[in-house]
Amino acid sequence: MVRVNTKWVAGVATLAALAYALSLMRLHIRFPLLPFLSFDFSEIPDILAYLLFGLSGGLVAAIAHWIALNFGTPFHQLVGPTMKLLAVLTTIAGLEIASRIKGGSTALNGVSLSLLLRTVIMAAATFILYYYLFPSVYLPFSRKVLGGIGISVESDLTLATVMVAFTSIFNILHVFLSVLPAYAIYSRIVATLPNIPAKQPVIRRQVK
Repeated sequence: MVRVNTKWVAGVATLAALAYALSLMRLHIRFPLLPFLSFDFSEIPDILAYLLFGLSGGLVAAIAHWIALNFGTPFHQLVGPTMKLLAVLTTIAGLEIASRIKGGSTALNGVSLSLLLRTVIMAAATFILYYYLFPSVYLPFSRKVLGGIGISVESDLTLATVMVAFTSIFNILHVFLSVLPAYAIYSRIVATLPNIPAKQPVIRRQVK
């Protein structure tokens, strides 16, 4: 018999709701180089959903969080939440790849691969967004932001490259802020409740 794992559904829903609640509470730390970017604690429940409920759990929690953030939002404001979703998904992808590697520390491999994937993919996405898709919007904005911290850039290509470099630093730091607390919470949960299996499946097969 095949049954939906109700613990999976309840757990993922709870963590997705917690992520959304943290977003509404605006618990964040401004990134000094680019003040419009913030280190957001709401990513931690999404990563924890992956650690506890597997790849499908992490994906569902992250996408549910993204949908909730976009309720009633004009189309042009979808970029921020969508870039955030991409950042979370690349972080989870790094953790998932690390879990399939035999040998070494899973936690160390997870952080390393999350750093690599998130930094590279987000750098590419940022450059495409700023230089190709919406240059008339993001390049003047970027020039103003950099001017606010004393950096003057004339060339559009150089400007986009500088923004990619700064956002890459931001994403590197954010991986540590998101993954390490999630690992710590996960380890505490497993130590306190050892009967909870890691990465619970959404579907359970029961043999009569």
